Amino acid sequence: NPLLAPWPGPYGGVPPWDAMRPEHFPGAFDAAISEERTEIEAVVVNGDPPTFENTFAAMERAGGTLDRVARMFAVARENITNAEYQKLEREWQPKLAAHADAIVFNPELFRRIEAVYRSLPSNLEPDQIRLVTRVCDHFLRRGAKLDAGGKARLSEINQDLAARFAEFRARVLADENTWTVLEAEGDLAGLPSSLVATLKAAADERGLQGKWAVVNTRSSVDPFLTSSTRRDLREAVWRRFKGRGDNGDANDTKSTIAAIVRLRAERATLLGFASHAHWRMSDTMAGDPATAQAFLRKVWPRAVAAVRREVADMQAIADREDPGT
Repeated sequence: NPLLAPWPGPYGGVPPWDAMRPEHFPGAFDAAISEERTEIEAVVVNGDPPTFENTFAAMERAGGTLDRVARMFAVARENITNAEYQKLEREWQPKLAAHADAIVFNPELFRRIEAVYRSLPSNLEPDQIRLVTRVCDHFLRRGAKLDAGGKARLSEINQDLAARFAEFRARVLADENTWTVLEAEGDLAGLPSSLVATLKAAADERGLQGKWAVVNTRSSVDPFLTSSTRRDLREAVWRRFKGRGDNGDANDTKSTIAAIVRLRAERATLLGFASHAHWRMSDTMAGDPATAQAFLRKVWPRAVAAVRREVADMQAIADREDPGT
């Protein structure tokens, strides 16, 4: 399996993109998960008293293969996005979430982590102290101290969220696989020849001979919105793009979003936070939603004023091009 070999070259190496195929990932994930599980178990069963080296450094060295495979998969799912990779995402994201939870929920592992944390600074270097603090906080924020029932439910939530996010991305991508047809040469007003050629190729690919197609993706939509002098078509293309996942059809994402919100709220409550926002922001500079909101309220009036000036400038342009709009 080409995905399991270390990447050759300096600075971490170069991934084997040329050899990557969808069918390689199930076996690679299975092998990489098994490898990390064994590496973590070696940390847990170490009979020596917990130290930075035999606990934290050993944990840092664990999971290298899974990290490489997961990084390649992340790139593939975001950039190739065909049916095979979407199926893999729906299958493997929950499994990866379950694997990560199994590490966090390991009580013996967390006992070793806490033992080193409680001994700080214990002559460690600043970067080592930082790592110990961050890892311990990560485990706590992810439920390491929950009881068995809480851990079981939290893992169910995390796996469900992983599946919901895969579902959300798949539905948005399906809506991006639509297009706005340009029927006549007059619809191409303002477009550079290079973009016209691209839109024609997109139409030919979809069996729309003699026409042009603005595919509902940012790479197709943005150039059209930038260059087209047809305001009516710019609006149609813009509305289609902004309406991805919000059309009341099989690709509608509203129910998926509602499920994600409910699951996040339950997870936050389970972990002892007032809301998902409190849980999410507890590890940020602001620290909590109220502080973030206070900051936003300070900049909000100036931001609104700037937007109003920009809208006025754009309206003046629109009035010159088409009085009465």
